[in-house]
Amino acid sequence: MWVFRTIGVARCSAGVSSLARCLHTCPVLEGVTKANLSKLRKKTGFTFVNCKKALEKFENDLEQAEKWLKEQAQKEGWAKATKLQDRQTAQGLVGVAQEGTMATMVEVNCETDFVARNPKFHQLVTQVAIATLADVKAHPQWTLGWLKALHTGDELKQLQIGDTTLADLTALTIGNVGENIQIRRAMYYSVPPIPTKHIGVYVHAPVAGTTGGCALGKYGALVAFRRKNTEFQNFNAAELGRRLGQHVVGMNPLTVGEMPEIREEEEKKDEDGDKRDEEGSTDSDENETQMLRQTFLLDPTMSVGEMVRQQGIELLDFVRFECGEVEES
Repeated sequence: MWVFRTIGVARCSAGVSSLARCLHTCPVLEGVTKANLSKLRKKTGFTFVNCKKALEKFENDLEQAEKWLKEQAQKEGWAKATKLQDRQTAQGLVGVAQEGTMATMVEVNCETDFVARNPKFHQLVTQVAIATLADVKAHPQWTLGWLKALHTGDELKQLQIGDTTLADLTALTIGNVGENIQIRRAMYYSVPPIPTKHIGVYVHAPVAGTTGGCALGKYGALVAFRRKNTEFQNFNAAELGRRLGQHVVGMNPLTVGEMPEIREEEEKKDEDGDKRDEEGSTDSDENETQMLRQTFLLDPTMSVGEMVRQQGIELLDFVRFECGEVEES
């Protein structure tokens, strides 16, 4: 009797194991095809359980399941965004997008550097930069002349990208990564579309592997300049703009300033000795804060003013973003 029972249990176990193997390899899982389940997970990035639930709810309809998953994620994202909105966001990334003589630079903040390295966060920053550039292009009057406009996060959240807003995309990302995220600011930048006017862009500490026409990093710079001498050969506006932007990020000038020789001529014309002495005492400070009077970061043997003169250009303006910087009131 004991032997019989042992054999019976063994046969029963073998049967259950065989049935389990059959169910595991069967192409249909409780009405949900494995192919659709795999497609839905790959397309949306949601968990196995949530994707299976969505397909079961809509009888294996892939399109309806995807739509429902995104709606649920949006609701959960907004709920989480409301809950986390008071948390400090000192980390994040700067994003720069450019097209011809138009460029935008954005800053999006999160709580930790861990999330700042998350591809979903990278995607959001890229979408913000692309949406702002599209906003510039949507207003042709902005692109015909000089444009330099700073926009706040509240203004940017209302921008559309596709069939949704940046506010909804932010909430969705918050739901995915579990941290507070804030769109902080954006600089709209444009020069007249003529051959002599150029915009240079530069991003420092760039994020590897980012795509979508946007460069991401911890620092960013936009530089506007004009080509004065068109006789120079091998003029590379993009490379020159990148080098000027690198200087802006590294040396952090406050103003464009004056060419060094112009300043010296003006001081020689000043007949008030006392006034000259007073101004002389600020020369070192001006050399540190005026970009044209600073030592060029990439060539310490010359000033920025000397470099731009050699290149036959005129420096018009620049903007610098540092992620998490405290703006002076």
